Amino acid sequence: MTRARRSLTDGAGGAAPESRGRRRRLQSSEMHVARSDLRAITLLLVTTLVAAACGGPKTIEFSPSPTAPVTKASPTPRATLAPDAPCEECWPLSGLPASNGAPTNRKPLLIKIDNAPAARPHYGITQADMVFEIIVEGGVTRLAAVFQAQDPATIGSVRSARLVDRSLTPMVRGALVYSGTSAYAWSLISKDADQGRYVELSADHEQGYYRVSFRAAPYNLFTTAANQRDNLKKLGAETANDIPKWAFLVSQDHPATLAGMSGGVPATEIAIPYRADTSAVSYQYDAATKTYARFQNSAGRAVRDVDAVTNKPVAATDVVIIQTEIWDVPDIVDAAGALSNDMRMTGTGPATIFRDGLRQEGTWSRKDDNAPFTFKNAAGEPILLSPGQPWVHVIPNEMKVTSQ
Repeated sequence: MTRARRSLTDGAGGAAPESRGRRRRLQSSEMHVARSDLRAITLLLVTTLVAAACGGPKTIEFSPSPTAPVTKASPTPRATLAPDAPCEECWPLSGLPASNGAPTNRKPLLIKIDNAPAARPHYGITQADMVFEIIVEGGVTRLAAVFQAQDPATIGSVRSARLVDRSLTPMVRGALVYSGTSAYAWSLISKDADQGRYVELSADHEQGYYRVSFRAAPYNLFTTAANQRDNLKKLGAETANDIPKWAFLVSQDHPATLAGMSGGVPATEIAIPYRADTSAVSYQYDAATKTYARFQNSAGRAVRDVDAVTNKPVAATDVVIIQTEIWDVPDIVDAAGALSNDMRMTGTGPATIFRDGLRQEGTWSRKDDNAPFTFKNAAGEPILLSPGQPWVHVIPNEMKVTSQ
């Protein structure tokens, strides 16, 4: 701030220098001062000096000159974003705000996690940016959890890759973290990695995996995000600068019908009819938190999903249903004689979005394996997701998801 200087030579409280003529007149008159008056003057001077010594320095306040007014800078107004505006400083796969300098270009880890009852509860699952649930052989499901913003110290249990991972991993510019696969799938995954489509970090040839004693094999293989990032560092593959952003609202605080959900039907309970004894999934909407509590069947009974690391319940902000063609692959047969599968993950197809307690029917679109899924309602309006942790379910066209 610029302030005008005030001169002290003409007295910030003192008198101006006197002329010599006036000083002579004073000296002449002082000769006639009575002796008693001199004593009084001397006493007055001593009293004044003592008072000045006890009173401390005098504070001089400066005020701006009227010819140089002080201009106070106005704060720059912050831009107010519309609730459906795209978030620029957010994590691309969750839509959550990224702090200043956050490494939003770090390579995501797409980790294959077993979803059999014996592999539950999962470890580290609530720290994933997003989770995909995919039908595999025998009608059970397997998870592909994507970790970018957070690095859990314990993740498990890690299981084998499937053909669909060849489409999911390049979509997030990720590294595929898994333990084994079929010979047929390995021939394709290794070829993809050689061509630079994505990084693969199989337990067959990478470090950073370990067995735990509290679970039986094959459900006891675990890893940490730090271990896998060490593997990426050795390969010089720690970052990915072109991670496609999914379409999220800018905030969780928004009207329920905003961004493609107009005309949505109220739906607070969701049922996805995977295999009834081991895998059927249900969700219950919590209006207070704007999230969906997740339950899975174990021995035919619904059990709330929690993260074993923190005992924190799984709470999805969005439940996304992608319907597509799924077919058997005769080249891959598991130990029980069940065929593995593959599925169409590009093009377009039916989609159902559950968000903010509403159900909206629409379509999904994806131009190729490098692009994210996008969603539109029947009127052609884009459907945006609420920022947080979306759970994405890829199911066959003939499967019917119910809600109420």
